[in-house]
Amino acid sequence: MARISIVKLSEIEDVKRFDAGRYRTSFLKLEKDLKKITIIRKLGHLVVEPVRMGYTPRDRDIYQDDIRIHFLKTGNLREGVIGFENSDFLPARSLSERDYLKFKDVMVTISGARYEVIGRAAIFLDYYPQSVTNQNIAVINADENLLNPFYLTIFLNSKYGKEQLWMLSRQTEQFNLSCREVEELLIPLFDADFQQEIETLAKNSFNLIEKAKSLYSQAENLLLEKLGLEGFQAKYELSYTANLSKAFGAHRIDAEYFQTTYDRFMGCLKEHSKIAKLKEFILDFQKLKALYKPKVGDFFLTKDVIPEIAYVVKEPVEGITDGSILILKIDESKINKEYLALCINSVIGNMQIKRDGGESTITHWRPEQIKNLQVPILYKKVQEEISSLIKQSHETKQRARELREETKRKVEKAIENEIRK
Repeated sequence: MARISIVKLSEIEDVKRFDAGRYRTSFLKLEKDLKKITIIRKLGHLVVEPVRMGYTPRDRDIYQDDIRIHFLKTGNLREGVIGFENSDFLPARSLSERDYLKFKDVMVTISGARYEVIGRAAIFLDYYPQSVTNQNIAVINADENLLNPFYLTIFLNSKYGKEQLWMLSRQTEQFNLSCREVEELLIPLFDADFQQEIETLAKNSFNLIEKAKSLYSQAENLLLEKLGLEGFQAKYELSYTANLSKAFGAHRIDAEYFQTTYDRFMGCLKEHSKIAKLKEFILDFQKLKALYKPKVGDFFLTKDVIPEIAYVVKEPVEGITDGSILILKIDESKINKEYLALCINSVIGNMQIKRDGGESTITHWRPEQIKNLQVPILYKKVQEEISSLIKQSHETKQRARELREETKRKVEKAIENEIRK
């Protein structure tokens, strides 16, 4: 059923927008409610400099001696959190001092193919690595005498922040809004004590996230230590040879497959542990049926070669899976599932996947490659210790998520109380 909203021309003169999407009924109500609040202020009056966006320099080639700077894009931002693990990099020589993010800069995504990409907000913390953003992210430098940047981050992630950003965005080839439009955001300017309380809760959530990362790193470091792979770095040779019999045995004739670094890597694995093929632990191997709802304990493996391709479901999921995911039934009497997932997601799986793909980018991991993945088998006690660290990491991350939601809801309730006055 079509929904119609009607506005008078006189009511949109200040907005200077004639696209129908700007005047959805829900957006009109949101704007009307926020304007009831006596302490409302436009973001443009609460910053020390105009909102800016990042950019992509022409010179992006990275050479051996270059200093690598994290290059953040929309996919790196989530609710209050920056994912550096999958970020791209730029050479420092192509950047100026102004390009770098500073402590307490607030970032928000302003361009994307879908509505939900707009409005991802995060704050840059003092222990983050040097970073810059691309042109799809706006950077806000709040005037801390008026607006606490941690409070701003939580507000932007709340429904009152996100829906405003969706309201202000325009759909052309994709959804986008400008930095000047970001400055039009209506911000409830609560007193300093309330904003400080939100900062404390937000920081507690961020600290839990860092603790979760640390626990996961401990699990990964323990795995690599036991396998003699601490500090392992792949060294690719410019020239090397391989016997024809080896090529026939591997059914490969592409030179990249026979890089000596892969043999050295596998030799190190075999020196420190027994090796078994993944298929030895699989009781059942199947592509998920359409509309499959994940269950706690499921072992998922995506055929698309991306970071974190293996995952053990740890809590009920409100959603369904797509066709690129496989479900493996693991024989837990032979191997710990969390340990196995870590092996696949770590350098152990990554090196083998890279070898299988040669110089090309693998978009799909073939079933025979998956089944023949070589897995190191450590003592059961070590597997359980690694599994325990991973579970602790997940539980800590879950507490961080719950605290973030609690903090966000606290801001939303405060706004709703102001609207009702």
